[in-house]
Amino acid sequence: KTLKSIENVADERLVTPLIALGMRNSDPEIEQQIRSLLFDIKLTAGRKMILEELERMPENPFRKTLISTVWNAGIPAMDHLILFVNLAISGTLEEALECLTVIEELEGDVVEEQVLDALLLLKEYLAKNDAGNPTHRYILEEIYKRIQKIESTHQ
Repeated sequence: KTLKSIENVADERLVTPLIALGMRNSDPEIEQQIRSLLFDIKLTAGRKMILEELERMPENPFRKTLISTVWNAGIPAMDHLILFVNLAISGTLEEALECLTVIEELEGDVVEEQVLDALLLLKEYLAKNDAGNPTHRYILEEIYKRIQKIESTHQ
């Protein structure tokens, strides 16, 4: 009921409480309402707060939703490329898929150091970790290819 009453408020002050609620919540209907509210955050400060919260967030089922918020809300994340590579590597299969989508949708000025660091991180991880979930590995390989494409188009 409270979530319904704030859906017309696009205020960055809602970001942190909504994320905290999402992390404590297990009700899919409430998660959907939170997701909708976060997707509508159009304010610059709110976008920055979402990325900051994502950087600090421990493993949590809601983290996948927060990652998807980045691409659904059109949050510029090129300067957070390493964050999404790390989340893709260390996170769940679903989180890796959301990170791939974020990386596929990246726009803006390329941060060359982030691109090179991301490629190195993925290359080292893929070389050392041959076993495991083949679907997760495939997604990481796709992320690697996408970052290579970003690098080649901005040289």
